[in-house]
Amino acid sequence: MAARRSGELFDDVAEAYDEVRRGYPDVLVDAALLRGGLSAGSAVVEVGCGTGKLTESLAGRGLAVEAVDPGARMIEVAHRRVGGSSLVRFHVGRFEEVDLPDGSFDAVFSATAFHWIDPAVGWRKAARLLRPGGLLALLTHRTVADARTAAVDAGFRELWAEYTPDTAAWPPLRDRETLLADAEGQRDNVSEVWDGLHDGRHGLAVPEAAELFEAAEVRTESETVEETAEQALALLRTTSTYLRIDRSRQPAFEEDVHALFAAQGGAVSFPLLTVLVTALRRGGAPRP
Repeated sequence: MAARRSGELFDDVAEAYDEVRRGYPDVLVDAALLRGGLSAGSAVVEVGCGTGKLTESLAGRGLAVEAVDPGARMIEVAHRRVGGSSLVRFHVGRFEEVDLPDGSFDAVFSATAFHWIDPAVGWRKAARLLRPGGLLALLTHRTVADARTAAVDAGFRELWAEYTPDTAAWPPLRDRETLLADAEGQRDNVSEVWDGLHDGRHGLAVPEAAELFEAAEVRTESETVEETAEQALALLRTTSTYLRIDRSRQPAFEEDVHALFAAQGGAVSFPLLTVLVTALRRGGAPRP
């Protein structure tokens, strides 16, 4: 299981993924369009479109979307979501391998997916597809530290260490102010911003990204989410970490999650950030 590509993992749970995964706030999508000077008819690439939640938002604003995802089932769900819109063309394949015309796009978007792209290829390819001054817009959701959820955070880190011992240890959550201050200190290299938002667990930062993109900016929207154990598990069952737990151990993991929530009274309220990272492609074409 651990050796399977992430796209295959998510493809196995495409319907559940679509049901429980969050979309992206209109205010952040609109902020990205404003930053990139995008309007109806602008040509964009979406990397890792999944079941089409961002795709739907982009097409709904009149953008012409080339949507790429390695999961055929994910794209089936995305196709239903956008209702066969003539503004969207889907490509089943890995972003690193899909053939798209260089210098032809006003923006490259990716929502909760660009951390799966090989950083030795992804940053350069995104820049190569963009026109000079074109927009790179990356979105993700981040749980942040809060005194009310410290025990749950610590409990989950212990569970991941027990059930996924072959993966890197999960660091403690950072609070919103620390998370954003860390990102601010990395603005000269958008790949370092993105890597930092993922706690450095994926090795996403490459020096050349600073030569390809400039003026990285971070915007966030926050909300408070309340979850029961079963609601949390519904989401966890669509994550790569859970899917890499040996199937024979998944029931025990779920029992431990129920116990963790029971110790907190049955439900947990926690702050959730949706983060938008944008940067602009520098002038001149990057080398192949």
